Amino acid sequence: MSSKAYINYLPTRYMPLDKPNLKVLLFVDTEADFYYTVPSPHFKGTDVLKWRLNKLAGRLFRYPWPSRKGFEVLLETFKRHNQKAVFCISGHLYLKECDGSYHFGIRRPENPWYHSIIGKDWYHWDKGGNYLTHPGIYLGDLIEKENKNPLFEFGLHGFAHEALTLESREVIDSIVKTAKHAASLAGITPAWFACPFELTEDENDPDKVFSCVRKNGIKKMFYSGKDNGLQIKRYFSVSSIIKEHGMEKYWISGYFEGTSSRSHIRKIMQDIEAHRNKDAVYCLGTHDFTHKNADNVGAIVKFLKERGFS
Repeated sequence: MSSKAYINYLPTRYMPLDKPNLKVLLFVDTEADFYYTVPSPHFKGTDVLKWRLNKLAGRLFRYPWPSRKGFEVLLETFKRHNQKAVFCISGHLYLKECDGSYHFGIRRPENPWYHSIIGKDWYHWDKGGNYLTHPGIYLGDLIEKENKNPLFEFGLHGFAHEALTLESREVIDSIVKTAKHAASLAGITPAWFACPFELTEDENDPDKVFSCVRKNGIKKMFYSGKDNGLQIKRYFSVSSIIKEHGMEKYWISGYFEGTSSRSHIRKIMQDIEAHRNKDAVYCLGTHDFTHKNADNVGAIVKFLKERGFS
């Protein structure tokens, strides 16, 4: 990114630089082409239509697949700027190849919401292949190259972007266990977990997801509060680390995308700066598949570096 382009992102003039108390943690919810196979359970009719159109556009311009390209853009940008980041990756993406057929004995999701939206079984995409034939659902070749990179930590984001709080403990445990096994094939021991759709804690059974993740040896989770079924009650916050449910819970503070407007990026910068003296962690998330170029992530990282946050 040119200096001129970066200046256009900048908030208003800052006070002189001092050492911040605030820690900024960048994380990437990495679902790649599972964005195209899995709509959100919160989608209404118009949302489903937009999702279908995005899916069609993604398939029409499939080479290079936009989601794989976005993952590569983020990796290269973080390495170029020496920026640390946590990648929470849907378990199937850790693979370089598979033969389909419901991986490693995984239990299929049982909640009917998915079939009611698109009329297909959850694993309708699961026909086998590899990173050459289906580069958007196999990222194992890229991940293997980065598994020793000290800049990166790796975690899980479901196995195929499942809505976990809508499932039973038995199904959740199977999904987490299968995702962890897939990560091990790429040489990764996951340390973090980010729930797809941010469906992390259902107030009707608060420990359900946490217990299954904890059982599989993962102790760090991104979090944004409770929901009640599909009733969204969660929210962004800037918080210190919460130790609860036998976990370290990192409250999500905000999201930006490769497609976000410059005004949104400026608001993120202003929000981080406004919390500069707070003894807390600002968890800033993004998604891999939205980053066809490095403009927004480059602006964020440059800002963090210049203001002493990383």
